[in-house]
Amino acid sequence: MTRSLDDIDYLRLSPAERLLLVQDILDSVMAEAQAEPLTPEQIAELDRRCAEIDSGVVSCLPWEDIRARFLGSE
Repeated sequence: MTRSLDDIDYLRLSPAERLLLVQDILDSVMAEAQAEPLTPEQIAELDRRCAEIDSGVVSCLPWEDIRARFLGSE
């Protein structure tokens, strides 16, 4: 028989216990996820981009700036 969220009395757990439960669930999902290996072309592209950043050819922006730009609060 499959259990539903209604069958689990997670609200009786403390906030810290619920966070641990969420982390355990996330860890179990990630362990089961089958990531496709990168192709040689993808690895070469990642290496090229990292080299550009390391050499100063391109610069990166902080996530906060990017997020503000896309959400229109810049």
